[in-house]
Amino acid sequence: MKYKSKFAAAVRKNFPSHFFLAVAFFFSLQFTSASSSKQISGSGGKVYQELKEIPPTAQQVKVGFYSQNIYEVDPASNTYYMDFYIWFKWKGSIDPTEKVEFMNGVEDWGMTMVNTYETPIQLADSSFYQVVRVEGRFRENFEFENYPLDEQRLGVVLENSLHNIDEVVYLADTVGSGYADDLAIPGWIFKEYLISNLYHSYKTNFGEYNTDDKLPSYSAIRFELRVTRPLNYFIWKLLFPLLIVLLASFGALLLDPFRVDSRIFLPITALLTIVFLQQSYSDALPAVSYLVLIDKIYVIAYILIIAAIMETIYTAGMVRTEDVGSIEKVKKIDRIFLWSKILFLVVGLTILLLF
Repeated sequence: MKYKSKFAAAVRKNFPSHFFLAVAFFFSLQFTSASSSKQISGSGGKVYQELKEIPPTAQQVKVGFYSQNIYEVDPASNTYYMDFYIWFKWKGSIDPTEKVEFMNGVEDWGMTMVNTYETPIQLADSSFYQVVRVEGRFRENFEFENYPLDEQRLGVVLENSLHNIDEVVYLADTVGSGYADDLAIPGWIFKEYLISNLYHSYKTNFGEYNTDDKLPSYSAIRFELRVTRPLNYFIWKLLFPLLIVLLASFGALLLDPFRVDSRIFLPITALLTIVFLQQSYSDALPAVSYLVLIDKIYVIAYILIIAAIMETIYTAGMVRTEDVGSIEKVKKIDRIFLWSKILFLVVGLTILLLF
């Protein structure tokens, strides 16, 4: 019974720190498992498939792309404006410029398409050639799991909806394709430029009933620029203000235990501050159903601040006795909480940023 009572007293004495470390471990596991499940769930099927074989009956059309401007990138609506040149080179009777359709275009009524030549010209190798300048608004399904360290794809998908894949096939003309040297998007850094030969198989025949039960497939081509946000944006505009607020709340544990009002006031003020900080960046994002990276960092901040408030409340009753032993015990608990919170913050940020 003697040893049992000593054990119970030890548990009561260190309960706050033990409880806090248990919560830290639990949330670390939660973040790690969430990252793993995100990677698994992101491997779903795609509407457009990679073109690996060219039908022998198809007329081949070389398609090139050169981007001049990209502006008004709006993550909240998943849209952006792009101004670019696109050219076609082909041999055959089918003119691919008669029906140019951008599958991720938005507001087709506002899109401008101007042909460089009134009619396609014929080159020295007897192939036909046409250049079209396009400016319009396009849409992409932005992914925000890693916001504000996210990488986005600003692309244009061109599909031939008039002739199926057995009649016309688009092939990327990589020579000359790319983007202007002075092309810049404020707040973004270019990572790479890609062109993909694709095809789109529909699960409907669009009401055209005939004896052929084969569903239609159409050739498509995708041009995209992959961009990412500058690291400085994350560090100085989002993470640094949050860390300042957290460190200010940690200061409550350095105050004299008798200053109960100030010890409670600091973490409560910090809690209200991070609510407004979180709201400031949330307005720039669409209403997604998952937590983005910065949201998970704020979860860590909320846990730390709430723990500080609970610890202050827990020790406030011990200070009222004004017993020297109780004061020393409060200071010891403060030290344990302070180092535990610092450890939790470092471990949590490491897990979220590296895994």
